[in-house]
Amino acid sequence: MPSIEILGTGRLDERESAFPQAVQMPNGDILCSFNVGGGHFVEGGTDWARSTDGGETWTVEGTILPPTSDPPTTNALKLSLSPDGETVYAYGSRAYPQPDPQRFGEGRNEAVFCRSTDGGRTWSEPEVVPFPVEGALEVSHGITPLASGRLLAPAATLPAGRLGERVLAAVSDDGGRTWPNHSVVFQDPEGRRGYFEQKLAETAPGRLIAACWTVSFGDAKDQPDSFAISNDDGLTWQPPRPTEFMGQTMTPIPLGGDRLMVLYNKRYGQQGVMMALVTFTEEAWVTRFHETMWDPQRLRQRPAGDYSGVDELKKLEFGYPTAVRLLDGDFLATHWSREDGVFGVRWTRLRVHW
Repeated sequence: MPSIEILGTGRLDERESAFPQAVQMPNGDILCSFNVGGGHFVEGGTDWARSTDGGETWTVEGTILPPTSDPPTTNALKLSLSPDGETVYAYGSRAYPQPDPQRFGEGRNEAVFCRSTDGGRTWSEPEVVPFPVEGALEVSHGITPLASGRLLAPAATLPAGRLGERVLAAVSDDGGRTWPNHSVVFQDPEGRRGYFEQKLAETAPGRLIAACWTVSFGDAKDQPDSFAISNDDGLTWQPPRPTEFMGQTMTPIPLGGDRLMVLYNKRYGQQGVMMALVTFTEEAWVTRFHETMWDPQRLRQRPAGDYSGVDELKKLEFGYPTAVRLLDGDFLATHWSREDGVFGVRWTRLRVHW
């Protein structure tokens, strides 16, 4: 039977940090970025830490992009690695906050990235990734480098009342120097649903899968999570399909062929960060294994009657699970969580048996 074994877990950072994403360098070092300050409300800048022992211990090495006071900005950047292992990208949102940072989707922000070409020791100044839209963007995954050399930089649009109306991917074929084209990764053909916290992954050269937490327009209430497939290096995408999961912030991690490991957040009922093994086609996927990866030991029922999904966002106490496949074949998952009253980053080492 397919299964996932938890080999170890621990805390990586305890400074009101959130939104981690890790990569492993060709020399075995693991780098992890995360925003510091405000937890998931992102009231500071982005730091990075390094592990030289497979994720057991970590050293915070510095700041990729600091916050600023004139003008006031905050940021949360996520790491990804070029196929040749030579360039680390740190991509995310730089926001010019409104007085209340908890007013989701308001204010001005821009998609930016920094890069490192010396193994994550130093970082470039930020560069803006242009998008052909006005208003706020949600950037919730790193740049996706493809086997062809193409880069995809995803972001969701957040028009009032239609949060997550489209997930776009800026396309660069020159290493991020220019971004002349944009593809539409998610958009509901019926105009009823929005898509949050996009995650993209290449399952084979030129073939990609994307997953999104899905909500209804207006009240932003949860719907079954969605996935979409591209067979042309991310230029066009098939219509969104529902998954078997009713969760939030879903990350697909390719295992080869039609197999995926999937991490996602379960917010209602017995809460937790969930881990699953699935097989997928272009139309649907089938769950082969499903268990809890991290248990906050909290029970929360979905509010009765009318409620605002945006208001629910303010009550989150864990999230953003992603994972990187390590050189030895295991996986290192990271997510943020509020433990003992402190927002921080947790790592979990996983082994897939399939």
